[in-house]
Amino acid sequence: MPRKQRIEFPGAIYHVISRGNYRKELFLSEGSGERFESTIFEAVERCGWRLHAYVIMKNHYHLALETPQPNLVFGMKWLQSTFATRFNRFHHEQGHVFQGRYKSILIGDDRSLPGLVDYIHLNPVRAGISDIDHLKNYTLSSYPKFWNRKSPVGLCRAVYLSLLGFPDNQAGMRRYRHHLETSESAVPDQRNVLAKRFCRGWFIGPAEQRKALAVELAAEYSENEWIGTDLAELNEAKWEALVVEQIQRAGKSDEDLQCEKKGVDWKVAIARVLRRETTAPNPWIAERLCMGHPSRVCNMIRGG
Repeated sequence: MPRKQRIEFPGAIYHVISRGNYRKELFLSEGSGERFESTIFEAVERCGWRLHAYVIMKNHYHLALETPQPNLVFGMKWLQSTFATRFNRFHHEQGHVFQGRYKSILIGDDRSLPGLVDYIHLNPVRAGISDIDHLKNYTLSSYPKFWNRKSPVGLCRAVYLSLLGFPDNQAGMRRYRHHLETSESAVPDQRNVLAKRFCRGWFIGPAEQRKALAVELAAEYSENEWIGTDLAELNEAKWEALVVEQIQRAGKSDEDLQCEKKGVDWKVAIARVLRRETTAPNPWIAERLCMGHPSRVCNMIRGG
């Protein structure tokens, strides 16, 4: 079976999201939010991460983090399991603290990071917990820490401010506050639009860059099976690379796919390779190889 894989490489930047397990206010009970915040900074220091922004809400959290070393999986496992142990010990409970797998979305370029940081910092505003004028009082966030003269180890204020063209000082933070006041991320009506932009899929950034990275990852991790519907594009890139390879081996071209019969031997042979070495479904194989209805693909593969 192909291995299930998270996307990891040196210098990757992620939007990480995770939710509490069946607890409406996981991070508001008896200092749990503060304990989780301190655990985040322990993980940042332990893993050498660069934390660009974070916010801890009632029952979920958001991180914008950069991994100079490809250690997202290791670090997130340590972060969530360590906090779960501490939470259960303090509350005399057992079982899972977080709801399923955390979500990690790659950030593609410098243009995408500022929007994500705004989105994260303005979560309390969109949730109706705070307004922008009092956002510095929402302590479970990187935003008030950005105002400190000395930020916690690993929290990278300078990177984000420089992307906006602001200086890394109090004057820059005043310009940043004005920037937030005019940001669309603060508009309640934009909540669903922003969630779709920053919390769905596997990649935040230009479409061309997403497609290029999908091809690159498919080649580098050819033995892996990517997890989840959000990563279907990565699996399709892997299938596509195999099709191109097999067409060339057969001495054929994409034009031949269009012109030759649906059940010609060389097409059937490629379909068998796809079924044997990947999880490509019959509809995808049928469309890509111009073999007609998906049920025909199944019959032709079995018939040889």
